[in-house]
Amino acid sequence: MSRRKITEEAEAEQAQTDQNDAESQSTDRTQLTQRMPDDLLDDVDVLAEELGMSRNAAINMLVKQGLDGF
Repeated sequence: MSRRKITEEAEAEQAQTDQNDAESQSTDRTQLTQRMPDDLLDDVDVLAEELGMSRNAAINMLVKQGLDGF
């Protein structure tokens, strides 16, 4: 691969990263790290797939339902 091609790809990746950073900063959300047992995560992934949503959306939905029922 030519040096020019590598540079162009790196610039395109950086532009995408910059756009993603700008989008994430413009939302009213906080990124966090969650640790859970593998079998629980598997259950979340199965539910997310069944409902056609991302893992993140499924976790948010489950947390919201849990808080509403608390």
